Amino acid sequence: MSRHKLIYDTDPGVDDAMALVFQALHPDIELLGLTSVFGNATIETTTHNARFLAGRFAPGV
Repeated sequence: MSRHKLIYDTDPGVDDAMALVFQALHPDIELLGLTSVFGNATIETTTHNARFLAGRFAPGV
């Protein structure tokens, strides 16, 4: 079975962080990329959070 290829567009807070971990560790998902957008925090904060989370849970992204 082929893996689902995803680019995750996110404003990582708690809920989006959990979704990123799920996607990064799911065997049927190939996480191709990650983008950050303004959400409940500034773009600087969401980008920082996205980079931290990707480094910790999806280092190949």
